[in-house]
Amino acid sequence: MSLVIGLSVERDRLRAVGVSGVRVLWGMDVGLSDETPLGEVLPKFLGTLPVGRFARPRITIALGSAFAQSKRLGGLPPLGDERVLARTVSEHSSRFFLKNGVPLVTTSVRLDAGGRPWAAALQKNIVDTIVTACRESRVRLSGIVPAVDVALLETTALTPLGREAKEFAAAYGAAITSGALTWHAGPGGGPDAAPRWRVATAASSAIFALGIAVLTPGFAAHLVEHRAVAHLASIARPSRAAQRVARDNELVTHALEEVGTFDSGRRPVTVVMARLAVALPDSAALLALRIDSVGGSIVAIVPHAGALLTRLEHVRGLAAPEITGPVTREVAPGRDLERVTVRFRWTARP
Repeated sequence: MSLVIGLSVERDRLRAVGVSGVRVLWGMDVGLSDETPLGEVLPKFLGTLPVGRFARPRITIALGSAFAQSKRLGGLPPLGDERVLARTVSEHSSRFFLKNGVPLVTTSVRLDAGGRPWAAALQKNIVDTIVTACRESRVRLSGIVPAVDVALLETTALTPLGREAKEFAAAYGAAITSGALTWHAGPGGGPDAAPRWRVATAASSAIFALGIAVLTPGFAAHLVEHRAVAHLASIARPSRAAQRVARDNELVTHALEEVGTFDSGRRPVTVVMARLAVALPDSAALLALRIDSVGGSIVAIVPHAGALLTRLEHVRGLAAPEITGPVTREVAPGRDLERVTVRFRWTARP
């Protein structure tokens, strides 16, 4: 049986496994750093792999998340030809993947069970380094895949590699997994690629459909926005008039409420004076009357201050009359009188 090599490339490590069928023959790894970059380490590492009697074994390389991004794609036309979709994604990679200033190459496209397309983008500088290293070594590059698409959870087959067996899961998956999202070296992506004229025609149609799919929602949104602005302009003047009327109504309502509140607590002055006049004893005179929303006060000259206080207690609408301030003596022709100030409160009902 032939030897297949799976190699995983992480930011700080290379791990390779040699597989015959599904059996792991060996596993090797080496570190990477700023002092030992991938371009220097990879050719040497490939040259040390124990390929034995196998001439130019095939190798599939899995790139870690630092160098690859995989995602489900949106905005592609509903085509069932995965090769045409892959060509479309490749020519418009910036629409689907984050570049962050690093050029990208894209993989094949795979439709999931729901017919939704998936693809991956790989950093072009890393891919170029890998291609160059494989050409200089005794291996044939079958393809480059994202590690997340091939890493296996079941690592029983890797048991011969010891305690670090699970660290080689991506490399082993690259060696044995078929149908992964793959970047192939060389034009056309392999011997079974469609004819150039067919791919070009279909890709042009797909690009046109993609352009319509991208532009149409924006154009429709712009048209809706324009119509909405025109409608708002047509109703702006009536709306402002209605707002002014509503504001005026609110002010009038508030004013009427204040008038009603004031009127409900107001005491007719003439009625109050009439009741006080009846309550005053003979030979008494009312000098001053002050009233407010709480009650009022009177200043009177009477024969006896206590008699006035008693009479005020029986006046309807008045409550709790009390003498405030001093009671002074006034001299009138033929008799002595008292000057008194009485404060009172209103009852609940007038």
